[in-house]
Amino acid sequence: MAKALGNTKKAYIKVSSSYTWLGGEQSNSLNRTAEAVEVSDKSTDWAQFIAGKKGATVEITVFADAADSAQNAAITALAAGTVVNWAIGTISGSNVSAGDYGQAIITAISDTNDFGAVASRTISLTVTGAVTHV
Repeated sequence: MAKALGNTKKAYIKVSSSYTWLGGEQSNSLNRTAEAVEVSDKSTDWAQFIAGKKGATVEITVFADAADSAQNAAITALAAGTVVNWAIGTISGSNVSAGDYGQAIITAISDTNDFGAVASRTISLTVTGAVTHV
């Protein structure tokens, strides 16, 4: 089984026509979900389920940087309510070569400015459509 260090799977947002790394990235996470639809009937003692709608969310924490183009694109997309292309993994040229990618809306951006600490920013995305895994 091939293993990868967490620092090799970086978070990107497409700015213009290419994926741009969110500078100062500290961490990222991708959470995939599927609804459980109950299909039990009176003949069973145990609940039975089938998979329903699928979804995903992405969380990215970065050191806040007013000059970072990807962070600024995320802030602009949140304000405008536009869909962004995102990726978590490795990029080769202009394509995702290993990891996951898709489209999402940005649902929250939280800035933290603790005394004596570097300002950080958490960007929350809700995926719209399918997550593609490569």
